[in-house]
Amino acid sequence: MSFHPAFHRLRLCLLALVRDESGETSIVSLVLICTIIAIGTTVGLVKFRDQVTQELGDVSVAIESLDQSFDAGPYGSFADTVPPAPVEHDPPDSISFVP
Repeated sequence: MSFHPAFHRLRLCLLALVRDESGETSIVSLVLICTIIAIGTTVGLVKFRDQVTQELGDVSVAIESLDQSFDAGPYGSFADTVPPAPVEHDPPDSISFVP
């Protein structure tokens, strides 16, 4: 029983590939480099998440502290604050009109 010459060459190439150990150290180096990159990426993404959360918190505090009061000249002024002493006939909201 004889094998086809192409099959014989393929078998020799596969045996040479299995017996070859020259790239073993470079594989270990690549695994080490990939591990360091994965750890660095994880730390960087966590820091990025924390900074985005902090920035959104700062934006929400800035929006909460907006003051929309204005002066209408001789017609009175509008104040978007809670009056110091609530009056019984005013509705219980935080908007008051000062004549």
